[in-house]
Amino acid sequence: MNSCFTDMEIEELAEGMIRQYLGTWENTPLKVDIEGFLTGYLKLPLKFRCFAEEDSSKIGFISDGITPLWVIAGRRPIQEVFPKGTIVLDKSLQRRGEAGRKRFTMAHEAGHYIMDRTVTRASFHREYDRERAYSPQELKELLSFREARVDRLAAALLMPRFMVREVLGRFGVFWLIPIYGDNLLRLEDKLLVQKMARAMGVSYTAFLIRLKELSLMERHDISEYITGEIGLGNEVMAL
Repeated sequence: MNSCFTDMEIEELAEGMIRQYLGTWENTPLKVDIEGFLTGYLKLPLKFRCFAEEDSSKIGFISDGITPLWVIAGRRPIQEVFPKGTIVLDKSLQRRGEAGRKRFTMAHEAGHYIMDRTVTRASFHREYDRERAYSPQELKELLSFREARVDRLAAALLMPRFMVREVLGRFGVFWLIPIYGDNLLRLEDKLLVQKMARAMGVSYTAFLIRLKELSLMERHDISEYITGEIGLGNEVMAL
């Protein structure tokens, strides 16, 4: 993998590919058809299987044509080898209410394919499980710089800069959204961010992180929230 991609290079790469995929749209859409991008633009086969991996946090996989994947077939676990470049998602992602996780997993595997063009290797997408006891090697893989770069590219593919700005404009947001500390928003702003996240087909948390990455939020001290929003602080200090 070319691990030397900077944040700005990732942004330009993702935006360029999504613009190419969209072609000459008269109006900018608010949500990327990530499955269409995956199968139409990248030309990657997409399969769904019931994963039977020992690590239950594995929900997505891109094959190198050699590494087998444990799946359920006929009610028993078997090892299946998929053609190189095939993306396989766990069938649980097809359930109702899992659209956001499914879309991000697709984007993550697309990110692996794009970044690994020089050395294709089998890769999993894992979700961090706080209750699971990970081995040092598993933690190293889960929290690696490589995975962080792939996640950044996945977010940029799902929420390219030009499309995020389009969403903000459609919702009448022409200012930096105030954030208190690292995560707190006023109720009206939180509801607005939730609506925009739904319009883009992503989770609230993913969209909030994306707004931070694109410097579309204005940071305020947490004390302003405590005093101004919940009415505490000044009276306490006076006592």
